[in-house]
Amino acid sequence: MTSVIKIILNKERIPHVDIDFMNNTHFEEIDMVQELGELITEYQQNETSKENEANKITPLLGNWLQHTLAHFDRENSLMLETNFPMYPVHSGEHDNALAEMTRIVTTWELDKDIGMLADYVFNVWPEWFNNHVNSMDMITAQFAVMNGFDPHSLPSK
Repeated sequence: MTSVIKIILNKERIPHVDIDFMNNTHFEEIDMVQELGELITEYQQNETSKENEANKITPLLGNWLQHTLAHFDRENSLMLETNFPMYPVHSGEHDNALAEMTRIVTTWELDKDIGMLADYVFNVWPEWFNNHVNSMDMITAQFAVMNGFDPHSLPSK
């Protein structure tokens, strides 16, 4: 079996941005990924039938994809509401990440390729997410608050 370095983010260690709803969404997402990581590990360690683990992974992946879509929609609404000048770049990164996640989920549903899924969950996504929060989300939240957005509220859309 191929060894995978498992990078699971910890919500206590990721940077917090200046807007509550963004932090809360990030924490929810990390919780989902941690649960998914546990199921993937169980799948990889199970020497016999993998159907039970696969049946748990598939709906969780769908929930994660839907959560991510809502996550990006809220952030995109915030950027539009506050006239964030880097909206095209930030929303474009959302589009790319969502396309990749959709490809991963679809591939899993078709092939049950645990190696591909494990690499995404343990390596690709954590690196992307950490970099995205540290750059795009941090700057977006700072800009929004500096331009009058209440850090304890939600976007109006």
